[in-house]
Amino acid sequence: MPAPSLPPALESFARVWNGVTAYSAKVSVFAVKGADAQNIVFNYTFRKPSSFTVHVVDGPNAGVTLTWDSGPNVFASRGGGLFAGLFKRTIPLHDPLVTTIRGSSIDQLSYGAILAHAEQTPGTLTQSPGESIAGTATEAVSLVPSDPASDAGLSREVIEISPATQLQYASWVTKAPRSSAKLTFPKFSLR
Repeated sequence: MPAPSLPPALESFARVWNGVTAYSAKVSVFAVKGADAQNIVFNYTFRKPSSFTVHVVDGPNAGVTLTWDSGPNVFASRGGGLFAGLFKRTIPLHDPLVTTIRGSSIDQLSYGAILAHAEQTPGTLTQSPGESIAGTATEAVSLVPSDPASDAGLSREVIEISPATQLQYASWVTKAPRSSAKLTFPKFSLR
C-alpha cells in the first residue's frame, strides 16, 4: 500500500527544508499547563544535521545560552566576558531546567524535528487556510493523532506554513483538558 500523500504545504515545507543547511530565528513560546502559563522568547540558531544554540532573551532562565550537538546533554552558560567560564553547566536534554512547563525540549523545536513528527505520527493530516500572523497569510496543516496517548496526549497539532517562504511560521498543540503551547518564528534567516 503506498504511503498517504502529504498536504501540499507540508510537501513544499519538506522540499525547502532539504535545501537548508542552517537557519536563525527569533522564537516565542507560550505554553499552558493547568493553571500555569509560561512565556519564553529566545534566539535560536540551528545547523544540520542537528546542532543548535539557543539564547534565552525573556522568560525563565533569561540570559542563559544553551548549546546542543545531538547528545543526551545540553551545555548551559550564563553571561559572557571574563567570568563566563564560571557559569557553565551540563544538563540532561529533557531536564525541567531546559524544557517548557509542558515538558517540551529544545531538540523538538527545529524545523526538521517538527517536519519529521508531522510526517511520521499516525493520524489524519489536513490542510486549510491558516491564521494571519503579523499580517502574513499562512496555510494550516493539522494533525489529529490516531492515538493521542502515543503522542504525549496531544489531541491536535497545527503547523502554520508561510506560502511565501514555504517554511513554518508558527505551530501550536492542544492536549485536553488544559494544556497547550504555541511557537512562533516571526523572524528567521536561512543559510
